[in-house]
Amino acid sequence: MSSLILKAEPRKKTGGLSARKAVFGENRIPGIVYGGKDKPIPIFVKKNEFLKILNVDSVFNKLIELEVENKKELVVFKDIQMHPSKNIYTHFDLQRVVSGIKISVVVPVVLANQDKCYGVKIEGGIINHVSKEITVLADPNNIPEAIEVDMEHIKSKEKFRLGDLAETSNYEFPSSLKIQDPVLVSVLSAKGGGLDIDDEDLDAVAGDESTDADSKDEASSDENNSEAAKEE
Repeated sequence: MSSLILKAEPRKKTGGLSARKAVFGENRIPGIVYGGKDKPIPIFVKKNEFLKILNVDSVFNKLIELEVENKKELVVFKDIQMHPSKNIYTHFDLQRVVSGIKISVVVPVVLANQDKCYGVKIEGGIINHVSKEITVLADPNNIPEAIEVDMEHIKSKEKFRLGDLAETSNYEFPSSLKIQDPVLVSVLSAKGGGLDIDDEDLDAVAGDESTDADSKDEASSDENNSEAAKEE
């Protein structure tokens, strides 16, 4: 799997004041690299280089070749933080990729054959894409580009869950996610001029973000015992 390239420089000073100066005065984004046997390393990345990387589709499931002072290592994005009231990136986390150890990545859920969906084409329903992304545990060299759901034979009022996906040896899902078995997509039926939405549809939409966040936290805690506390 090809990787993206990101150049960074070590961050000798840490703390809130140093971070704010970098973000608002020097057009640099502070971050940290952790994981594996090496110690966490605070770094800076130039703002324009950072934005260039973020413009790549599904950057959270891409391998990044990080270069710091001529040392290169493979990493993946784990978190990106923004200012609470301004459209400004303030911090990011990168996790080292260790050979032979699966990593937790977020991949998009894509819907195939929407135009052929039975519940829409024949029964007049509407597709409700509940989970647009999902967390998987995968080998760094075999990260899926996306999880695909075939919509062709899904009927009105039917729900396609995580457990309905065909099993594969290429990746697996966090145990908490498998237990919850979230709805990935459903087809809502038209009824009396409106949509027939049951309680589970509403719960699925409301709980989608928290469900996936829980699975990310579980996978992260299992794999990243070496993570240091954030300075910023």
